[in-house]
Formats: sequence, structure tokens, C-alpha cells
Amino acid sequence: MTPKAILFDLDGTLVDSVRDLTDVLNIFLAEEGLPQVSLEKVKSMIGDGAAKLVERALVATGGDLGRRSAHVGRFLAIYEAGASRHTVPYPGVREALEELSRRGLKLAVVTNKPYAATMDILAALDLTGFFGAVVGGDSLPERKPHPAPLLAALSQLAVPPEAAIMVGDNYHDVEAAHAAGVRAFAVTYGYSHRPHHELGAERLLDNMAELPALIDVAVSA
Repeated sequence: MTPKAILFDLDGTLVDSVRDLTDVLNIFLAEEGLPQVSLEKVKSMIGDGAAKLVERALVATGGDLGRRSAHVGRFLAIYEAGASRHTVPYPGVREALEELSRRGLKLAVVTNKPYAATMDILAALDLTGFFGAVVGGDSLPERKPHPAPLLAALSQLAVPPEAAIMVGDNYHDVEAAHAAGVRAFAVTYGYSHRPHHELGAERLLDNMAELPALIDVAVSA
């Protein structure tokens, strides 16, 4: 079926947020008297929501997992005060969004990042207007790789799964898409926890600007 909607992951797909996440994690860890973590280490921790990011940082630095709920709350308080200081769109993102919008496709963000921080980033980068739906990691009880967030976004867009494509950078994006009956494309940059060729995506793209042409290929295949 010709695509009518494109769903996008946020971190590692539309935006490079690792510097802000690293800075905030290190502020939090310093408050706890724990060692700092590198930007490269944080890249390997991103993708499964704020709680998992904090948990992985605590495990890596010998922190107390018994107070995880309080730790996550503190991390979010620091992060949401300035989630977009250094976060930037990846090359080709704005061009792709403009072209897809020009074609009349419906667009959405489906991310495991908390909704408030997601909306702050989209607004700061002047991207909000492209999206007819935004589903955050705390919008529903389930998060990717569960299909529910994708299905919720598609319900808001009034588009069936078979007429949608999910674009992400990690295994949970591809698994959620396939569980929802949605085709999956994956970018080869970002924060993937696995080799890109092992993600099971129907298409790989090196730059988001390639997406409109790849959609044309998918339609004609």
C-alpha cells in the first residue's frame, strides 16, 4: 500500500541529543558522588526511556538501584529544565520533513523519551509543526518495543498500519513496527545497540534526506 503516514523515533533518528543527556547524567551522578560517564558510554545506554537510562548509568558507576524511582525523578527534573541546550537535528532531517509534508504524508513522533521533554525539543528546534501526533514514553503504560505507542499515533492520524512506515535507529523501533504491522526503515547513524544489518528493517538509510526517494522505491517494489 502507498504510505500515508511516516512515524519517527526521536533520539538518534531525528535529533542528536547525546551531549545534553550526557551532561545531565553527569550532573546527577556528581550529586550522588558517583563517577562521570563518557559521551560514547551514554550512546550505548539511550533508547529505552529515562528510567532505563538512569538504571544503566547507576549500574555502570556502582550506584544504588534501591532508590531508582527517586533517581529518575531527579534526573528528569534536571533534564527537563534544559533538554535542548545542545540537541540538534541530524543532517537532512528538516529537508526530509519538508518534502514529506509537501507530498501530503501525515507525520508523527513515537519515542520512549518523556512527552514533556520531547515537546520542548521539538519546539526549540522549530519542528513541532510537522507532526500531527506525538507519543512519548510516558504517554501510555507501554513503550517501544511494544506496538501500542505506534498504534496510538496511527489512531490519532487516522491511518491504518499497512499504510505506515516507522523510521528509527534501534531494535525497539523495528520490533515495535513489525508487531504493529508497520514497515520499518532504520538509519545507520544514531544510537543502535546492534549492527544495523541485524535490525531486520526493510530499508537502511545513511542520511534522512534519502527518505523520500526510499519511500518511492518501496512503493514501486
